[in-house]
Amino acid sequence: MLSLAFECAGQGLSAALAVDGKLVGTIQQPMDRGQPAALLPALHDLLKSNGVSGSDLQRIGCTLGPGGFTGIRLGISAGLGLARATGAEFFGFSAFDIYALSAENRTGLAIAIESRRAEVFVRVYDETGEGLALEDTIMTPEAIVGSTAFSKVRGSAASKLRDIATNEEPDMAFFAVLLSKLDENSPIFQKTRGQIAPLYLRAPEIGGKTTA
Repeated sequence: MLSLAFECAGQGLSAALAVDGKLVGTIQQPMDRGQPAALLPALHDLLKSNGVSGSDLQRIGCTLGPGGFTGIRLGISAGLGLARATGAEFFGFSAFDIYALSAENRTGLAIAIESRRAEVFVRVYDETGEGLALEDTIMTPEAIVGSTAFSKVRGSAASKLRDIATNEEPDMAFFAVLLSKLDENSPIFQKTRGQIAPLYLRAPEIGGKTTA
């Protein structure tokens, strides 16, 4: 199953190709702005450099947020357009889920995603690693630390919750590999197949301010 996964709603642009559980290729372009102009050329280069055409793709996935509004909308529209043009199936994943699924252990895990504001997007798993101590929301780092217990943290804003933590974007290599071997009967498949609802978690800014 040849799968393409990409992310353009965070602090850059990244994409990966995988087939039957094996990584084929990746591309990553750190950038604060400019994803709309860079996305399709980057995906084209990734496919071309690995000898793949759009018609070969069987599954296409992107993150639905949280992140910048423009990047979220761009990712969903580009992913749907490619899926419809190639006949591939489309999958939409929460960025929180990519971090969680790629974690070795979710017990007491806090996932903090950059919002480019004073607050961060956050999810915190409880001490069992199965339930949530804090459901997906947006809060200041101070409020999170003061109100919610967690033992480890990851995400693009991890250092805002714990100084020694390393910030990281959602892992598209993991995403593409997962997508390429995802069983049709799995709950993840049922939850994400055809999912296009954006995950914003905050209201858009208006009145002359630009959205991220």
